[in-house]
Amino acid sequence: MLHSPIRRGRPKGTGIDDSDRIARLDELLRVHPELRPTTAIRLMGYSNPSAIRRLRDKYKVFTLKTRIELSKDLRGSTPAAAGLSSEQSPQAMQPGR
Repeated sequence: MLHSPIRRGRPKGTGIDDSDRIARLDELLRVHPELRPTTAIRLMGYSNPSAIRRLRDKYKVFTLKTRIELSKDLRGSTPAAAGLSSEQSPQAMQPGR
């Protein structure tokens, strides 16, 4: 007889879609970079500590994913990726040298 393993503690994730709230939080923090995420969440009208923690944790994951995607984009736009060889460095392409 197969039994599923007993899980302890709280289940992982709430299943609540907070993408619109995270987008508003990101916009608020871009407009007011001096704010910390928790302060910005409180300014958005949330007072429940569980909701604040959930949004803060989801925002942290959102920023990490955004940084990773940005670094991948920046790596893709390097001169080597743009088709320049080592012989065509910016110094070698300057006129008068």
